[in-house]
Amino acid sequence: MDKNKLHRIRSRVLWTIAMATIAMLMVASIQRKMVGDLDEVVVAIKPIIGDNNLINDKEVLTFFQEYLGFSLESADVKDLDLRELEEMLNQDERIKTSQIFVDGKNRLNIWIIQRQPVVRIMDGIRSSYYLDDEGKQLQVRPKSAIRVPVATGNIELYQAELFTTDKESRLREVFEIAKYIQADPDLNPLIEQIDVESDNEIVLIPKIGRHELTLGDAKDLEDKFDNLKIMYKEGLPRVGWRRYSVLHLNYKGHVPATLRK
Repeated sequence: MDKNKLHRIRSRVLWTIAMATIAMLMVASIQRKMVGDLDEVVVAIKPIIGDNNLINDKEVLTFFQEYLGFSLESADVKDLDLRELEEMLNQDERIKTSQIFVDGKNRLNIWIIQRQPVVRIMDGIRSSYYLDDEGKQLQVRPKSAIRVPVATGNIELYQAELFTTDKESRLREVFEIAKYIQADPDLNPLIEQIDVESDNEIVLIPKIGRHELTLGDAKDLEDKFDNLKIMYKEGLPRVGWRRYSVLHLNYKGHVPATLRK
């Protein structure tokens, strides 16, 4: 037989044996995972922007204990339907996505990505709520306040379709402004409140100074905030932070200011 052909056959046989061995090891590993108690339960929650999280380890473990009727730490792996547990966890409005799996050290890993609030809405009719960075409504829960701007004033009630249509909406404008602010490292720690006045004019309240920022609407946000940064860097340090009561950002190319009376 040709030596090259013999070499190819031998290589195929060795490759087949190697693959079969790997498959057997994988099956054995899976079988080992699926029997016996868990050695540890690890909950990993990706932090959000702000001082507090929407959900914590204790809440996750309590949720599963109430659902299963026993704690995960004492569970037998074969008694757990990991996909079902994952689907149940994802029903929590605070969770964007989650993954549950058993690793090679027989640890149950629960990985969670939270939804990211960008603004807290107080519409004066319902109790307040958050909007996340996708426009989803999130309930405000006790002891889990997130540091985001508070939006007040003439804001309509929440409707999910406001974020998927071109219908004019003050709520969607507030959302777009808040999302822009959070993404900007200079603006994020600066803006404390977004107020929609009775004439639908949008006004921002900064944490520093004693002035308001008249934004107008959610159009041309990059230009408006660039002008504000120039005013903060070059204008106010020269004339004083208390000189003006209002900075008008709704003018193109410059920032008119109202003198404090």
